[in-house]
Amino acid sequence: MKNRFAVTYEIVTPESAEHGDVEEHGYVLPGGWRYDIDTVLADKEGEYRMTLREAIGLVGCLEYTSNARCYAEADGTCDYIDGSHERKALHLPENITPASRRRVDRILRAERFFI
Repeated sequence: MKNRFAVTYEIVTPESAEHGDVEEHGYVLPGGWRYDIDTVLADKEGEYRMTLREAIGLVGCLEYTSNARCYAEADGTCDYIDGSHERKALHLPENITPASRRRVDRILRAERFFI
C-alpha cells in the first residue's frame, strides 16, 4: 500500500459557512504543503498520494466516519483571529481490501489516533 494514501483539507470561514460552502479545499503533502483543488485539477502529472506513515504525520486525532474510504479529524484547528476552521481527512486507497482496512484501523488505534 505504498504511496496510495491522501490527506485533504478544507477551510471554512464564517462568510463561507453562511453560504454553506468552504473557503478553500485541496490536498496536503508531506512538509505541510497545501495545494488547493483548482491547482490539483490543473496539474495532471502531480502526485498527491503518500505512504500511511507520511499521512499519519499530517493529521491530528481522527474519528471514524461512516464513509468507508476516509477518516476525518475530530476537531481540526481554529484561527481565532479570522474565525476560520481547518479540518483534514485521511483517505484510504480506492482499491483497499477489507483485511487491509482492518490493518489500517489497528495501526491508527495503536498510534492512539482515534477518539
